[in-house]
Amino acid sequence: MRVSNHPGWLAAIGLAVMAVVGACGSTPPSSPPPTAAPTPVITPDPHLSEPATADQVFDAIRRGHLPLSVNNATSGTPNSPVVKKINAALDNWPLIITEFRTTAALRTAVKWDPTKPPVQGNAPYAFVGLNILIEFGPVTGLIATPDATRQKEAVDLIAVVDPLLWPLEQRSVVPIPTKTATPPASPSPSAPASAAP
Repeated sequence: MRVSNHPGWLAAIGLAVMAVVGACGSTPPSSPPPTAAPTPVITPDPHLSEPATADQVFDAIRRGHLPLSVNNATSGTPNSPVVKKINAALDNWPLIITEFRTTAALRTAVKWDPTKPPVQGNAPYAFVGLNILIEFGPVTGLIATPDATRQKEAVDLIAVVDPLLWPLEQRSVVPIPTKTATPPASPSPSAPASAAP
């Protein structure tokens, strides 16, 4: 085969080569390629459901790095409303975590009324959530306002247990604000709208 050295012939070959190269994936620059949407991060819900256990609450307080020590634990009898009671201390101040069989059993057994202040024989702080009663402070002696250190410890305690047991009710010498809002009431099903005539 004889190739001519004619300039027109060479120009035609050059154009043909450029067309082939252009058809093989060389495209003009455009917008950047689409990126994948970020994967959502699922935040675990720490809220417990009834029946919660005293052990779950104790473990959460321990993981919260509070100055916690345990003295002992007792179990209720088969007919008792109490399942388990953990007697502990938070920075050498009594902390009692009591697990009841049900919320109703708790309310009946301790005659729970969060609207009444603590009296002699009650801890300065008492919190109820689900079927769990948490008492913080001594139950002997006169009820007095705890010092700033004990109040801060009560705040720290609530920061740990509030997300687990909300909504919390409390009976306290000095009320401790909770962080977790009470869940809104479920909307009631509405009656079906009547059809217009």
